[in-house]
Amino acid sequence: MEAFLKEIEGLKIVPKKMLKKGGRGSYKGTGRGDSLDFYGHRRYVAGDDIRKIDWLAYTRTEELYVKEFTEEKELHVNVVLDNSASMDYGDPNKWEMARTLALGLSYLTLKQKDSLSFYTINDDLICIQQYMRGKENFFNLLQLMENAPCRGTTVFTKLMQLETGRSGITFVISDLLEKNWSEILDYLNVYGQEIVIIHSLAPSELTPNLAEELKLIDKETGKIRKIHFNSTVRASYMKKIREFIAQNREICTSREAQYVLAVTDMLPVTILARAVEVFK
Repeated sequence: MEAFLKEIEGLKIVPKKMLKKGGRGSYKGTGRGDSLDFYGHRRYVAGDDIRKIDWLAYTRTEELYVKEFTEEKELHVNVVLDNSASMDYGDPNKWEMARTLALGLSYLTLKQKDSLSFYTINDDLICIQQYMRGKENFFNLLQLMENAPCRGTTVFTKLMQLETGRSGITFVISDLLEKNWSEILDYLNVYGQEIVIIHSLAPSELTPNLAEELKLIDKETGKIRKIHFNSTVRASYMKKIREFIAQNREICTSREAQYVLAVTDMLPVTILARAVEVFK
C-alpha cells in the first residue's frame, strides 16, 4: 500500500461543477461570498457592507456599486465500495483491486484536506467512517478495511440512504452485476452529485479460458448450473460481455456520470488516474 500511495501522490480530485451545498472551503460555489475570485458588480442597496463599494466605479458613474465575489465551498467525497460475494473473484482478485482503489481515492481526498465519507454496500449500506478530514485519519480507515469480508448480494437502492446534504463527488466501485442499478444514478443526480462509476472486472470474465464441461456456482445465491461451454457458447458469452460493458457505459454517459473500466490486471495507479482525470 505504501508504494501505491507514493505512485498516486501527484493525482488530485477537483470538481467540475460549482458546489451548491456544504460548509466553507476552497472550491467555487454557486453563491456569493468572500473569496478572491471576482464575480461582478451590482448596485449598492441600504445595508450592504460599505467596504465592498467600488469607489473607482463611483468616480466614473457617480453611482454606488459593490463588488461581488464567488463563494467558496468545501468538497465532500463519497467512496462507495461494493463488498458483495461476487467481488471476491478472479486472479488478480476483484475485491483486492477495488479495495485498493477505494483506499487510494480516500487517501487523495484526505491529503487534499477535503471531507470524506466511506461506505461499503452489499445487502445493506454500511457507513465505515463519515466526514473525515486530514491525512492522519487514513491509517485508521486502512485498519478498518484490512480484513473486511465480501458477502451477500448488491442492493444498489440502498444508496438512497446516502447522506446528500453536501455537494461533491460520489465514486462507486463495483462489478455492476445487479440489474437496474441505473436508478441510483438518477437519485444522485437529483442531489447534485458528480458521479464516477469504476467497473471492476477480472480478465477471466472478459476472456474466459474454461473447460467445455462446467458446473457454475453463483457466488451470491449459491445456485448451480451445468453447461457445455463449446465454441458456440463461448462466442455467445463474448458477445454478451461486450454488450454488458457497452450498456453500462451508455447508462453512465446518458446521465452525465463518468464510466471507468477497471480490469484487475491493469495497474491500480492507471485506473485511479483515469478515474480522477475527468475532473481536470
